[in-house]
Amino acid sequence: MLRRSQRVRDKTDVSGSSRMQGMSAASGSNIIDGSKHTTDDEDNKEYEEDDNDDEDYKEERVDDNDDEDYKEERFDDNDDVPKKKKSRKATSTKRQRVPEQFRKVRGRLGLLEKLAKEMPLDVILEIFCYLEPRDLLRLARTTRDLRAILMSKTRESIWRLARGNVEDLPPRPVDLNEPQYAHLLFESYCHICMRSGRCDILWNFRMRSCQKCLRTFPKLEEDKTLGCHPLDAHYNDIIPTELDSSYRTIINPEIVRRYKTEYDALKPSPEERDAWISSKQDERLAIEEHIEECKDWYTVCLENRAAELNALRKNRQEAILDRLEEIGWRDEAELILKESYYGCDAFSLLKPVNQTRKLTDYGWRCIEDEVVEFLSEHRERRLVRERRDLLYARVTRTAEVYDAVLSNSDLREPQPTIGDVLCNQVFQSFIQDTPESEDLTDDVIHSKLLENLPEFVKEWRVAKDQKLLEIMQKSRPTATVNDLHLATTVFECDECFAKRPLYYPQIFYHHCCTSRRGAPLESLVTYLPTYVDHKGQWSHLSIKFSEVYSDHVKALVQQCSLDPNIATFQDIYDANLLFECTTCERDVQERDGGRYFMRWPLPAVHNRNHTLTTVNISNQEEEKVILASEPNIKSVWYDSICCAHCHKKSQIKNLVEHLKAEHEDIVVLPESENFPKLQSLQRHWYWNPRMLLEGAGEPFRYREDSATAAIRRSEN
Repeated sequence: MLRRSQRVRDKTDVSGSSRMQGMSAASGSNIIDGSKHTTDDEDNKEYEEDDNDDEDYKEERVDDNDDEDYKEERFDDNDDVPKKKKSRKATSTKRQRVPEQFRKVRGRLGLLEKLAKEMPLDVILEIFCYLEPRDLLRLARTTRDLRAILMSKTRESIWRLARGNVEDLPPRPVDLNEPQYAHLLFESYCHICMRSGRCDILWNFRMRSCQKCLRTFPKLEEDKTLGCHPLDAHYNDIIPTELDSSYRTIINPEIVRRYKTEYDALKPSPEERDAWISSKQDERLAIEEHIEECKDWYTVCLENRAAELNALRKNRQEAILDRLEEIGWRDEAELILKESYYGCDAFSLLKPVNQTRKLTDYGWRCIEDEVVEFLSEHRERRLVRERRDLLYARVTRTAEVYDAVLSNSDLREPQPTIGDVLCNQVFQSFIQDTPESEDLTDDVIHSKLLENLPEFVKEWRVAKDQKLLEIMQKSRPTATVNDLHLATTVFECDECFAKRPLYYPQIFYHHCCTSRRGAPLESLVTYLPTYVDHKGQWSHLSIKFSEVYSDHVKALVQQCSLDPNIATFQDIYDANLLFECTTCERDVQERDGGRYFMRWPLPAVHNRNHTLTTVNISNQEEEKVILASEPNIKSVWYDSICCAHCHKKSQIKNLVEHLKAEHEDIVVLPESENFPKLQSLQRHWYWNPRMLLEGAGEPFRYREDSATAAIRRSEN
């Protein structure tokens, strides 16, 4: 009889009470929208008294859906199913002998079941006292015997002791029993869809939920929700709420319905309902205080676990580095570790490295090829990047030194850009072929430029002058190189929206001709810094000879009593003539009225449809008055001149100070002339050809009295 009772207990001891809803939906948090949930009453049935350990049990049929929430394994022996025989060759020759009492036990769970049946109960209980609640939960799902022991209320002390083994764990709340509390804290699957993985703890709902299921909870303020619970309860904040990932305030409809049932069951007296609401408020406050403690504890647990996993990953990484040192790849891996960005680097994030598993000899053999391939590819990319950075630094420094050389060069002679210099074979070899171990200092680069630049510039000028001559000969077949300096030799750029006249040597500094867009990808020009714009190789492709501007300037030259066939741009400068535009003249009564005067080269860029004449003033008094209206160098702010002695760029207003400070031995200026007329210092400066002609000077107006203006007009 005793043997039969024991066998019956093996099958059916807790079959009717093996579901534990509180461990999956926890205290009234049923699945939303008709999903299957159990109640706290079933939890209490599961967590029942078990005082008849030695009495016989009647045989009952086992429920196939028993303990669905826990997804328990079935232990039915399917003896009718044919088993696949294992090959004797596949078995190890050093098989350990299994003890006689365990030879017919199938699997580790079967072994655990046999131990639970045959081991004394006091020994089992003593072992349980050293476990944690998560361990007890898993043991309760292994065999029916262990479940019968652990799910009995007489074993509540075991759960309390196990809970004490967890450091700083808050005490059990009054609304949860021990298994429910452990289930809420230590399980890692969604209590709604039962899927394992990352999920959030809804502390107020006493359940866990994945993001997909979390979106199924209704909002607090939805109309269908407001009709499910009493307004008094809603306004007194007794309904448990949570915030989802979108910061919506959500509720658990099952809890709301339960509260409404309790509320409706009360007598319709205000005192009783107020007492019920007050008790729920006190209960809510106590639960919220406990939730804060649980959140703090859970945060610490996550931090400790993260630190533990990081330590394991670090140990594995060090073990891999030791293995790499044996095959000569450790240095490359350490270089990657130094490239960390916000604590992350490519080597640490590599899948074979970013693991918590301890590295073994077999494990290293499995990942060695992948790690070495990754390091090899990284080394190739690193060498390319280091080479690019080296060339970038050398090119940048060369450009800076070349700019310093150009600052002392006469810009009236065409000067190659840094792009032309970098494309020269001599300087290319100097930058590319110099060993990386040698540092190209400013002095080294300056010496190299001074050594090779004169010959290169000479050859470059001849070649570029020939390109311009070929363009000019399309309109003037008999033109020679000397004709490039004529005042009537005017070019224009097809790429510019505003067609401006371009003179020699101004055309060599035009930004459209020195764009870096056409530079070959393998050229050193591509290594120029982004701020060094329009410093590519000089190109003539967008340049053409301008017949319109040439005819316009020819008329101006003839007014200067010069021969257009021999007069150069500088000859008109030296003539220092004053031009007047009669079209731009305005009535002196207007705010900006008066006669309109300008000096060369402004007439060349003035409106071609206006009437320009050279000024020939016979009256000396009138001449003095007109010239007095011309601005002095203090009022002209353009930074568009160069010193004719040292070729440094300077603002016009600083010209006198520069001449006195730097060239006092060769320039003699009267003490009274601190701000003389610009034309009186013509031999000490020249217009910067890098500037537009519109900025080379400033026109001015002369306001004469009405009577004088009337007489002048009548004479004309």
